[in-house]
Amino acid sequence: MKTPESSQYILSSLDHALDALGLYFEYEELTAAKAAKALGVSRTAAFRILYTLEAKGYLTRTEEGGYRLGIKLFSLGALAQTRMVLAGLVRPELSRLADETGETAHLATMDGPYHIVFVDKALGRLNLKMDTVLGDRRWAHQTATGKMLLSQKRPEQWEQYAAAARFERPTPNSIGTPEQLYNELRLTRERGWAIDNEESEEGLTCFAVALTDASGAAIAAISCSGPSTRMERNRERTLAALRGASSRLAGIH
Repeated sequence: MKTPESSQYILSSLDHALDALGLYFEYEELTAAKAAKALGVSRTAAFRILYTLEAKGYLTRTEEGGYRLGIKLFSLGALAQTRMVLAGLVRPELSRLADETGETAHLATMDGPYHIVFVDKALGRLNLKMDTVLGDRRWAHQTATGKMLLSQKRPEQWEQYAAAARFERPTPNSIGTPEQLYNELRLTRERGWAIDNEESEEGLTCFAVALTDASGAAIAAISCSGPSTRMERNRERTLAALRGASSRLAGIH
């Protein structure tokens, strides 16, 4: 329900498009005329909404000229369900990590070929804790979890990533070139853990390890984050806790 306070931020064209998608809870197929009547807009406006959604893959057009839900929506729904199931399975270990280390623990997955997204967290009990917003999406090389997952990909995929990525440098420690990234990914793969060494924010350090499925493929990463001095002092203990959690979750699906 839109409130007077929030309505000023609503983008009307996107609002209509989402309302159109919402009609599919009731209809299996829609024509522009039917959508126009249900939405209370002109037939031309309804056609443009449906056409745009089709162009983006969210709807598919039938031979009769109607519109049905497209495969992209199915893929998004399956992805959302997978992440919810994954978060539910990993949550006890995240809580255990936060209890053992005192630092905030995160679960992250790749969101497409270039970004990671934080899908769950367990706050640490110590002061100066990191509190990432769930759903936060970042370039993979800017995070320990992202570097961990990138390191498990093939070198040609590293090159594809580097060609698309923006190598911004929020801190002096940030990765600034493809060559720096390749060196970091090789080191990460060899040692089996990744580090964000004050690369996204000064004074913040993060360690991460991969979670693997039954085939041994990396499907997600877990991490612990906190103030750099404390994280460095407790590096071995934190890495041992992360490895333990990863081992107990091995074969997750």
